[in-house]
Amino acid sequence: MPPPVARALRQLGHDLSMARRMRRLTQEDLAQRIGTSVSTVRRMEDGYSGTALHTFLRALHVLGRLEDVVKIMALEQDTLGLELAQDQLPQRVRSAGGKKPKARPSEESGNEGGATGGDEFEGF
Repeated sequence: MPPPVARALRQLGHDLSMARRMRRLTQEDLAQRIGTSVSTVRRMEDGYSGTALHTFLRALHVLGRLEDVVKIMALEQDTLGLELAQDQLPQRVRSAGGKKPKARPSEESGNEGGATGGDEFEGF
């Protein structure tokens, strides 16, 4: 396991332990509320890498912190991902075949075969 991941797990476990204690919950209380064993709560608080993600998320839910994780992972918070996606956008967009589309006559105006004097962008 990469050292940054191991450090993050230990920090997350420590923070979960602190949040639990600040709410005056025992490990047994938390285990009961999230539907797991006390030993799982202990391993989670110790930063054990084998703890399932859903167990961490259920604990965060009980502690009232689940929404914080959801906000962090929101797409608009992913600046690197958004920059990478923006870098892949084409410089210009061409119509199929590379030709300019022909102007269509307006069905309302009654003009046959010509442009309609400014109605070509109707609907935008």
